[in-house]
Amino acid sequence: MRVSDQEICELLKERKIGGMELLFKEYYKPLVVWAATFLHDTQRSEDVVQDFFVKLWEKSFADKLQPDTLKSYLFTSVRNLALNQLDRIDPLRRACDVARYESPWEEYDSFEDEVFRRVETEIGKLPPRTQEIIRSVYLKGMKYKEVADELGISVSTVNSLLVKALKKLRQTTEKEGDIAVYLFFLEKRLLEIT
Repeated sequence: MRVSDQEICELLKERKIGGMELLFKEYYKPLVVWAATFLHDTQRSEDVVQDFFVKLWEKSFADKLQPDTLKSYLFTSVRNLALNQLDRIDPLRRACDVARYESPWEEYDSFEDEVFRRVETEIGKLPPRTQEIIRSVYLKGMKYKEVADELGISVSTVNSLLVKALKKLRQTTEKEGDIAVYLFFLEKRLLEIT
């Protein structure tokens, strides 16, 4: 169930760590994917988002956030931090191609929806058991052991089916960079869970 931005902002204004935890849970993954569209490096994108969350909490910016502008603030901030990161890596980058980064943050919504829709379509082409395992691990956040117990199979079977599924998804979407970034992130998450 999605947590409301109103609830997140109220907890942050009260300086309750639960607000930061909800913010992280709700926005961390999408922000990493968003940063990766600029940086083309998942590890660096994760670092940018984590640093942003730490600064947000430490500098007490969080208590000034408003529910109606929260999403805008988060995505704009992460985009700017990612672009600053690129400037440090390649100071001449802006001279070559500024225009492609000047799109508003709202494009993220359609980008995210399209990526998830295409990934969902590709997942739908997998065998039913594999689909069930992917959805249990990624959508429900279940551990391999829990999925294995629920489906009456071994943990190694769960792992094997996920590895094969991700490999197949990568192969069918390798020409589409945005999906590849998302799948790479999913695979990284998969390794963290096990």
